[in-house]
Order: sequence, then C-alpha cells, then structure tokens
Amino acid sequence: MNAGARRARAGGSVRRSTGLLASGAALAVLTACSGTALGDDTYVLHYTTYSNPTSDQSRTAQRWAEEVEELTDGGVTVRLHYSESLVGADESAQATLDGRADMAQVGSIYAASDLSMFTVIELPFETQNPEVQMTAIERLYEENETYREDFDRQGVRLLFPLPLGNAAVGLQEEVDGLDDLRGKSIRSGGLISDVMLAAGVNPIGMTANDIYESMSRGVVDGYTALALANLPTFGLSPATPYLLDPGIGAYSSSIVVINEELFQSMPEEYQDALLDASAQGISNGLEEMDALGDVACQEMTENGTEFLSLPEEETSAWKEKAGVAEGWVARYEDRGYDAQGVLDDYRRIIEEETEVSDYADPLAACMEGRQQ
Repeated sequence: MNAGARRARAGGSVRRSTGLLASGAALAVLTACSGTALGDDTYVLHYTTYSNPTSDQSRTAQRWAEEVEELTDGGVTVRLHYSESLVGADESAQATLDGRADMAQVGSIYAASDLSMFTVIELPFETQNPEVQMTAIERLYEENETYREDFDRQGVRLLFPLPLGNAAVGLQEEVDGLDDLRGKSIRSGGLISDVMLAAGVNPIGMTANDIYESMSRGVVDGYTALALANLPTFGLSPATPYLLDPGIGAYSSSIVVINEELFQSMPEEYQDALLDASAQGISNGLEEMDALGDVACQEMTENGTEFLSLPEEETSAWKEKAGVAEGWVARYEDRGYDAQGVLDDYRRIIEEETEVSDYADPLAACMEGRQQ
C-alpha cells in the first residue's frame, strides 16, 4: 500500500466516519481523529469497552495501549472509551466493522450472534484455571478453522483475551449445599444461568451495577456470573456476608479485537508492534486480576465474609444434570457449525495447557490463604 493510502487511513476512524456522526460526543471523536490524518503515518485507534477505568480488564487494555505507543514511538496511540460511552456492549463487534470504533472489548456474553464459536469458553465445569482458558481462546483462533471463520466473517482480528476468573456466588444467607440454593433468586447471565436453572435457582438478569442495591432491597438473594476480582469494582466485596465457590470454574471471558482491514492497512512495523504488545496480554491480565483479587480478599476478610464450597461429588452431579455442553453443541450444529469439533479442540487444549500451568484463580488463592 502506498503512503498516500496509508495516510488516508491514519487515525483508523477517518475513512470509516459515518457511524461516528451519531452524537455530539462521537463528532468530537471524529474531529480528534481527523487531526491525525495530516501528513504523517500516525494512527489514533479508538477502543470501546463496557468496563470502567479501574477494572482489571481496563487496566490490562491501558497497559497494552501504553506499550503500543512506546513500541511505535508515538506512531500509534489508543484512546479508550469506557463504560459504553461510545457504543453499547452488545454492539461492540459490529461497531468495529461499521466504523464506530477501531477496536473493542467483546464479551462472550454478548457474542452469541456475532462470534458464536467464541462462546464455547462460557461452558461451565471445563477448567478451574483462567490462564488455561485464556490461552485456549488464543489457540482456538490459530488452530480451529470453524472458530476462526466467525472472526474473519465479522472482519475483526483477535488481539488478546482479557481476564475474568472463576465464577463465585455471593449470598445473603449461608448454604450447606445445592438444595439450599433451590428457589432463591440469583443475579446471573450467559450459560451460567442454565446451570443455575438446573439447581432450581431463579436466575435474574441485571447489570452488575444494579446488584448492590438489588441485594440491599431484597430483590435478589445473591449474585453470580462474577468473579472475585470483579467485586471491588461494584462495591460488593464488603457487602457479601457469604461467598460460595460453586465449582463451576472459568465461565466467561472477553477479548480485544481490531478491525482487520484497518490492521492490514497499517505499516508492517506497526502491525508487529500491536502483535508484540498483545503477546503480553495474558500475563498482564492475570497480574491485574490478581491485584484486584487481593483487594477483594482483604476487604471480605476484614468484613467477616464466610467462604463456602460444594463437595466435589455434588458439583459433578450438577454438571451432569445441567448438560450445558451437550446443549451448546446441539444448538450450534443445528445452525451449521462444527460445534463438536470446536468443543473437542477446546477440551484438548485445556488438557494440554493444564499440564504446564500452575496458576491459581484469586478465589481459590483467597480461600486457601484463609485456611492456612
């Protein structure tokens, strides 16, 4: 590509500007982008996220952006738009295609229509190791054609996964087993709701920002579809008298994607810089998740939270009864996907990566530390 064509793409959003005219705030973004398109090969990439600035996901993205700017000597800068201020969470993948954003955090819980095979990583009871899950996300992109085709069809490139951690269940009252959860209203989301239904729970859909008030008013008896490191962000770590490890393990994730056409238009040295910074994404993400997990563990310990867990045999019976993996395969094979092949590769990668990873999820580490 010649220099003139590259300059026309400078700022990423410059050529694909139509979607940015939807609001006054977006118009300001467009104006800022256009200012970088004059003369040199500089890029301003606009990243949309539903996470707030202090979350472990956003801190990971911030570190990535800083490294990219350093590696490119300022040739590529990234502007992060937090808390759905640019587009809604369920529009993230589409926004990178239609020009409203250059990059996006795409959550698996919002990806069923755009990146269907990505949602395999939401399957519960598959792994207790978030590092293994995150590595599997990257390896499936490289090793499984069916998984990769969704990204190619949407016109986005996977850069790196973001941390989330293992599912926890926060409760107002103590439980001794699954039977004690029956009939309770628990905030939930994604495939974990199917698991809750199998236990006789009434899963309630709501944003994480609404959990604190809903628990205090008795609208819900507890929450799930959150991990330990998420709790400080939503003010839940000092407000949860009981925290249960249900044995579900890694249950969801999100990824950072970039518009493929934009990526291919960039000079090779900039492409390399983005990929080099992305190679540190998992390790950076785990560091940030661990840091917030430590904060949550300390806050809960100081406030007297009681940590609970289920017997292994009860968790195994719950997995079999829920049948979530089988349902996921059937649903997507009816739509023409080789979903079983994706699941088989996911499980193979989990087995391989588990052998070489000794990472402990923050919830497990906190519970082990309290027992010592």
